[in-house]
Amino acid sequence: MEKQPLVLSVVAAGNTSWPRYRICDGFNRYWAGTHWSEPGDEETGLLYANSNEACHEVQRLLMLEYMDRPCRTFEAPVTIRLFSNEKITRGQLIDWLVRASKLLMDPKAGNGPLADGALGLCVIDWNKIREVRRQGEEGDDGGG
Repeated sequence: MEKQPLVLSVVAAGNTSWPRYRICDGFNRYWAGTHWSEPGDEETGLLYANSNEACHEVQRLLMLEYMDRPCRTFEAPVTIRLFSNEKITRGQLIDWLVRASKLLMDPKAGNGPLADGALGLCVIDWNKIREVRRQGEEGDDGGG
């Protein structure tokens, strides 16, 4: 039988006043930290305090699955247009972006551009953010 690609999802757990997240695979098994649960055994799955923590673990698990393959790197710009009457520092912007933004990949689309054998991991490094100024515009000096 041909090995199926590992497809993982971050699923909501807990409730609105105590939101938590779990990692689930395509066979409805949940990640327990060292092994996968039996299918449907959600309670065995680790609870993550926020979706970012769960997403980082998903990337780690996928990297373990694909790390023996060659890797190519691509970059695509992400633009943030910030409107404010108040001065906002680069640090304040990064803090807000880390809390507010999520880059989600639809697990139904697979792990990469090929049906199997490819993994595409998307990462936003907000610490590399820089302000783009057009002629005549004022902006933050990039500090703090």
